[in-house]
Amino acid sequence: MSGRIKLDNKSAVLLHHHNYQDNSLIVHFFVQDVGKISAVARGVKNSRKSRYALLQPFQQLIISLSGKGDLLTLTHIESGAQSWPLKGKSLYCAYYINELLLHLLPTQNDCSAIFSLYDEVLKLLSQNTAQETMHYEIPLRLFELKILEFLGYGLNLTHDYQSGEKVAADKSYFYQLDSGPSLLKNNQLQNIIISGQTLIALSRNQFNEQKTLQECKQLLKWALSRHLDKPLKSRELFKQLYGRKSS
Repeated sequence: MSGRIKLDNKSAVLLHHHNYQDNSLIVHFFVQDVGKISAVARGVKNSRKSRYALLQPFQQLIISLSGKGDLLTLTHIESGAQSWPLKGKSLYCAYYINELLLHLLPTQNDCSAIFSLYDEVLKLLSQNTAQETMHYEIPLRLFELKILEFLGYGLNLTHDYQSGEKVAADKSYFYQLDSGPSLLKNNQLQNIIISGQTLIALSRNQFNEQKTLQECKQLLKWALSRHLDKPLKSRELFKQLYGRKSS
């Protein structure tokens, strides 16, 4: 960012915060039509202030920001109308989504489509009261697939990149991230094997089969790893708590 920035009454969610000086925080917001914004929340840890209690994840916030450069100042905050009641595995999956956004979201870029996706996926996670594995993995896979598309890293799921033929459900493919699936393995490039049935299901946003979830989990994790500069803490925390990774 350059020049003076002033954002008033923007819909946002908190992605992360950490301590700054004695009574302040550095906060990272996902702002609906602006993207990722970092700001200083001055004095919020003072017990006489009420703003600190509002700086919680998984609830809509209405915020105002101002300043110059990449670090603005939080000037106003209040609760919005939307919140997502999460618990157990669904809560830790939501932390994983927040961490992905923290690393992948662009700054000062309209991300309204991703904001709507965030709302949709957190609603699905909050409805998983039984904490069933399949019911939280489906929203995660949907989010991973769509955020890659929104950020311009969408996957070729429909055609063999070497022959040009449509993917067939009864065949297995070697997948190359830069190009897509192929029946012919290129030994000079890293590949994973994925069924045509899974590729077709992914292209249709269908995640109802366990095999589809398992295979697309591997593919999407691989695709996302290319755009992450370090391992995600939420994955390790989920593994420690539940004995497996969240993505």
